[in-house]
Amino acid sequence: MKPTILAAVLFAAIASCGPSRTTMLRYPQAPVAFDRAGSEAKAVELADKVAAAAGPVEKWAAVKQLRWGETIKNDGKTVIDGEEGWDRWNARHYGRLIREEGDVVVHREIYGGEQVAAWGEQPGKRVKLEDAQAQQAAKVAAERWQFDSAVLAMPWLMEEPGTKLKYGGQATGDAGPLEIILVTFDPNDKARLGSSFQVDIDPATNTIARVEIVKPAGNIGYKLSGWKEVGGLKFPTVLNNIGLATEVITFHDIGIADPEEELYNLQY
Repeated sequence: MKPTILAAVLFAAIASCGPSRTTMLRYPQAPVAFDRAGSEAKAVELADKVAAAAGPVEKWAAVKQLRWGETIKNDGKTVIDGEEGWDRWNARHYGRLIREEGDVVVHREIYGGEQVAAWGEQPGKRVKLEDAQAQQAAKVAAERWQFDSAVLAMPWLMEEPGTKLKYGGQATGDAGPLEIILVTFDPNDKARLGSSFQVDIDPATNTIARVEIVKPAGNIGYKLSGWKEVGGLKFPTVLNNIGLATEVITFHDIGIADPEEELYNLQY
């Protein structure tokens, strides 16, 4: 191929990709910024304090990928062991369930409809899952991401575009009164399904003491502790189930980095 023809082909390929994004990929029709006026002033005031205590909002805004390990134990026995990667820049998710008989791995586009890949994995070997198994694995991975990412990043997600905040009054905590923020994600954000949380804040430290998932049949709540600083941001590492004292969730190996392409490869 002549150099002039090659140059023309390359130019056409680049042009077809359009301009590079300069912001995070969000859900379709997402607002540009958090609507402070659209939430209750008292709740916004509290959320500001929580974000400031957990780390500068501008640092969170610069996080392109968050990756972590997770272990869930009940009565001291490991029920779930795995890891997740959240490519915030490109809205992608990687999940791995670690098992003795072979891991289950899921790669999915968070806003990509059916863009999902799932397989069983053993050292040096991959086993393609049947469609029904792959769909179930993707469903479980999505549910874990919805919860895990929300709890880990709640100090900043409370002021993400599309989030609505209400002041919920006070609650009694282990060490005194707590201030309540009711958090609702945008129903248009199909990845979070308009989920709602009750966030209980310790006013003495402006840290989140408890997070409850609001459910029609009753809330499911966790006490948060073991806050650890990573890249200038503080994340909870221990979650104790309020209604089931024997269950403990531990987040570990939390890391911030540029997106690792191999984690999100949809090719089997």
